[in-house]
Amino acid sequence: MPWKGIPRYNLDLSIGKRTAVTEQVNVMFEFNFFNALNYVNFNDPSLALGSPAAFGTISTQNTPQDRTNGARWIQFGLRVEF
Repeated sequence: MPWKGIPRYNLDLSIGKRTAVTEQVNVMFEFNFFNALNYVNFNDPSLALGSPAAFGTISTQNTPQDRTNGARWIQFGLRVEF
């Protein structure tokens, strides 16, 4: 059975409020939390047999492709619908 790696856990959360300004105009304010619990996802351990001191050590954190680091990110949004 091939090595599947460490499971990646993540909780994303979105909270928003829609307010009617007039009958046809709405304003929506929202908060988006990515990795809301700020859980650290480590990369797989090093399997380099050539360097015994580094074999099996975890030295880096998993970073999603659309971000620069794996920490919690908060995004605010304001949307006007008409």
